[in-house]
Order: sequence, then C-alpha cells, then structure tokens
Amino acid sequence: MQHFFRLIIILSFLNFGILTAVAQTNVGVNNQSAPQISKVEPPNWWANHSINPVRLLVRGENFQNANIVSKNASLKVSNIRVNQRGDYLFFDVTIPKNAKPAKYEFEVSTANGKTAVPFEILAPLETKVQTITNDDVIYLIMPDRFADGDSSNNKDIERTNPRAWHGGDFKGITKNIPYLKELGITAIWLTPWYDNPDEANQCDKPWCPNTNYHGYHAIDYYGVENHFGTLEDLREMIRECQKNGIKVIQDQVANHVGIQHPWAKSAPLENWFSPFSPNSFNNSVLLSPNASSLERDNLLKGWFNELLPDNNHYEPEVSQYQIQNALWWIGATGINGIRQDTIQYMPREFIRDWSSAILKQYPNFYLVGEVFEEDSAQTAFFQGGKTGWDGIDTRLPSVFDFKLWRTSQEVFTGKKPARALRDVLKYDALYPNINNVTVLANNHDTDRFMSLKGATKEGAKLHIAFILATRGIPQLYAGEEILMEGGHDPDNRKDFPGGWNNDSRSAFINSGRRNDEREMFDWTQRWIATRRKNAAMREGRTIDVFYNENIYAFRRVTPKQNILFIFNASDKEQSVSLDRKLIGAEEKFCYTDILINVRTGMTDGGRCPDADSDKVDFTIDGKSVIAVEFGNLTGAPIKQR
Repeated sequence: MQHFFRLIIILSFLNFGILTAVAQTNVGVNNQSAPQISKVEPPNWWANHSINPVRLLVRGENFQNANIVSKNASLKVSNIRVNQRGDYLFFDVTIPKNAKPAKYEFEVSTANGKTAVPFEILAPLETKVQTITNDDVIYLIMPDRFADGDSSNNKDIERTNPRAWHGGDFKGITKNIPYLKELGITAIWLTPWYDNPDEANQCDKPWCPNTNYHGYHAIDYYGVENHFGTLEDLREMIRECQKNGIKVIQDQVANHVGIQHPWAKSAPLENWFSPFSPNSFNNSVLLSPNASSLERDNLLKGWFNELLPDNNHYEPEVSQYQIQNALWWIGATGINGIRQDTIQYMPREFIRDWSSAILKQYPNFYLVGEVFEEDSAQTAFFQGGKTGWDGIDTRLPSVFDFKLWRTSQEVFTGKKPARALRDVLKYDALYPNINNVTVLANNHDTDRFMSLKGATKEGAKLHIAFILATRGIPQLYAGEEILMEGGHDPDNRKDFPGGWNNDSRSAFINSGRRNDEREMFDWTQRWIATRRKNAAMREGRTIDVFYNENIYAFRRVTPKQNILFIFNASDKEQSVSLDRKLIGAEEKFCYTDILINVRTGMTDGGRCPDADSDKVDFTIDGKSVIAVEFGNLTGAPIKQR
C-alpha cells in the first residue's frame, strides 16, 4: 500500500510537470485572450504603514508581457514581474502617507485586452497594541473542539470520528467568554484559522483519512476557515474578548501549505517551494556550527510529508509575502500576538526579517516560536536578543520551554526526582530574556497530563501550580483545568464537554462539573488569581533554596516581595528546616500563605515562627505545595503549626 501511495505521489508530480509544460507550450494560444484576475494578495493595505511599498501578488491568467498602470496618480507602480506561465504577476505599490482611504484600481493590459486589479487603502493603524506580557495567562483553544455557537457552518460534521470536523467555531468561543473570565484567563491562543480544505486528506498512514480541522494545511493565507465562520465573526470574537480583558493570539504557519493549495498545482515561481525531499528532523544540526550544509538544508528545505509543500524562504518573494501576510492579519483583526508554527524549520535570516518587520510596526509585539525540542540550548538559540554562531539575532521575543514542560510532567508523575526541575532551570542564563519565555502546561500535540503513566489528580495540581509559579509566561491547554484525558493525537483533541447543545452536561458551568473536575478547576482558578495578585510570581528573580529527591524549594523575588514555594513531589509528608538567610527572612519573621480563596479574596492565614531561631521549619503534606510570602501579616489570622 505504501509503495502504491508513493507511486500516486510521483505520478502527481509528473502530471504537474506535464501540465506545466503544456501551459508553457500553449503560451501563444493563451495570449489570444485578455488577462483575467482571480486573486489579489493582500487585498488592501494601510496608509503610513512601515511596509511601503507593499508588494502585490496577483493570480489569474494571460499576464504575459503585461503592463500595469495605476488609475490614481498618487499611487506609484514599480518592480513588475510576471512568472513564466503568465498566471501570476507581482508589482510594488507605493502609498503616500496622506493617501485617502478608498478603493483603487490598477489596470493590467496586454495586446489582447485589459482588466482591473482591485485594491483598497485603509486609514493609518494604531501601532500601540496591547500585547502579551508576564501579567498574562494564555489558554490554548482548538476552535473546532471547543464549542459550537453557529450551526449554519456545520458542514460534514461527524463528532464520533476523532479526525473529522466537529463543528466548533468563533461564535462558540464568543459565547463562552464568561467561562474564560471565571477561570482567570487573560489571553487565548487559537490554532490556525486560515481556510483549509473541506475534504479529507488521503494517504497510506494510520492517520488517514483525516480532515484539516486543526488548521495547519492552509489553502488561502488571506482566507478564514468556513467551518469557523466569517472574517466578521472572527473580528467580533476578538472585539468581545478584548472588551472582556482577554487578548487573542493567532497561530500562523509560514513554513508550509496544504497540498490542496492552488500554489501546489501552479506555483507563483518555479522555486516557490523547496523540491520534495523527506525531512530527517535531526533538529540538532540547526544549533551546531559543525553541521554540514547538506544536513542543515534538509531541515530547512525538507517537507514534513507529501501533503505539506515546504515554502522556500530563501526566495525573497516568498519571504516578502509571508511578512506582509503576518502584518495584514494584525491590522485586519487587531490580534495581540502571533504564535509561529514550526519556526525552527525556516531560515534564521527569515525569522529575523519577519520578527523585525512586525516589531518595527508594532514595538514589543508578542511573537512566540514553536521550537519543539527538549533541549534548553536549542530553544534558547532561537530567542532574539543575542547573536548566534551564524551572526544572526532572530529578534524573536519568545519561545516555548519544552524542556521544563516535559520535566515538570516527569517529576509530578514520579518518573524523575524533584531536583530535576532545578536541573533545567540552571540553564536559564542561556536565554537572552528568561522572563519572556513561554512555559506550557500542555498543548494540542502532546498527551494530556491525566493520560500519562503515573498521573494522578494531585500530580496534575502540582504541575499546574508549578507552571504558574515559575518564571516566564504561562500557557495552559483547554481542558487541563478539568482533568480531561487524552493520549496520542487525536485522542488529546476531544471536544470540551458542554460546547454542543446535545451534550449531556456542560463543564462550562460549576453544576455541570464532576467533583474531581470542580476541584481541579477551583485549584487552577486560585493559582491564576494568586499569580495575578503577586508581582514576584510574574516578574521576580528565581532563587534556588533546597532540592533533593522529593522536594524542590525556590523563591521568586522582587525588591518589594519575597515568595517561597516548596513543592513536595513524593506521596509522603516531608519536613525541611531552612536557614533564614537562605530564604530572605532575617528581619521579616512572619509569613503569609499567598494562595487566594477566589470567593472571599482572602488567603488562609500565616504564621510567625520563633524569631530567635536561625531556621524556619516547614512540614509539607505528600503531593502538595506551600506558597508563602515573608513580611508583616496583613490582617490574616495567624495559624500555629
């Protein structure tokens, strides 16, 4: 079967070559017809933008020897380029700073006729965007699996099939904003909302046939997935989220497109895609200055599989297209951040240019790259702020800390000792900006915590608590707060209970949650609220205090605050005696429990240990955490222990 499928792929590429050859030999025939326009990208741009001129990519036919003129003298056309087949043309449009917002046209003419290219100029953008910071807690949502708020876009829905469309959409997210607010979420990251193919992919792998509900097989970089709603539905969701204090992060996929993209049949340029070759995924060659160019090229040009053509970012037209597309989505929707998928598989020169262009227009904008590698040196290599061995500073503000994520899971499922957390954090100096690193609790590509071997509810609680207590920007995954289970993809992408009208119960409301779900939700809610109230948890320096097989104790410290966390990963009660100098409690003898009761807004009290002792004693229950702030007790009742 596998050989048969590969034969089909080869025949498809041969057929593509034959069609290309036929198109080229029929140039004379095509030239008998007037030029035609089918797609203009981008469809609009803004006056006084940092990208000026903007480069248009126009799809159509019969563009050979075309001339392009602006119908408005204030807009200048230059740098015209037509591909060999005559079905794509490129040209620059220079927009005056004071250009009037309006609809404009450019005339494309050949000896056989002419046609108009529509284009719109919009009013200048506000460049001061409220972006993602350490004050935020990010919540990852797969729109198709979260909630169905509009049955009119439910095309080919099959909820019993884990690889089919299930019907979640933008209106479903909008409908459940109150749930996000109740939990304490301040930012949501949505998996890609580009338009994807409606039909399922066919291949000889175990995961086929499968639909593109996840959004990573784009067929239109400027289109919105019809299963999720319209562009206006998206804008309305973003407006409502922001009105309620929730920022929105777009998942972008510049590395590749779906095989059904029109480019796969008729690429804008012969080198638009890298030639097909399987990717080895030997990621370490990107970090090593000693790697051969052949190995490195495979990582940067190899395809993920036969269904995902790899965009060639060494071609300037491709890079310019992707940079403009990222900026267009920010301007067109008002998003607050971008997560760039599979970013390490694109040239670091492109990452630098992409980041620089966005940050020029929107200073301090949140950009996080997926460098899925459990190696602190590898992920740190891609964060901006320092020059790598290749002479490049990517300028990328954030990367995901996959090493700390994995180690936290391993510690709190009993696979590694508690000290392993410290052994990861000791590499923090590798990162140019450790507080800007995004620390995930889980995501849509990984097994859910409760489906890991050795997982318990108590371990899940400690995992969430640690992610919210450690340095960086925390990112949760929808459903972890109610102990959802799920193994390998697609089992880890189950529907959120209550997101559909015919669901038997709704975990979006307290009465619909089971006891364990309610306990986990309340725990997550308390830790988010506690993080929001305590600056040291968001931006403090990390100081190791004590670590062994069972215990990891550390402080988060600012000039005004000193918080001590003691995590007991073992099943048994543990006791530690900590030197006052080590925990910064030489003068501030009392401490207050910081974990907030969300309903009362109060903490559980505090204690004033013996001021004459050089040590402070703590007893920590099995599979639990102590979180205290040293200072004067602020009206909380004193508990004797």
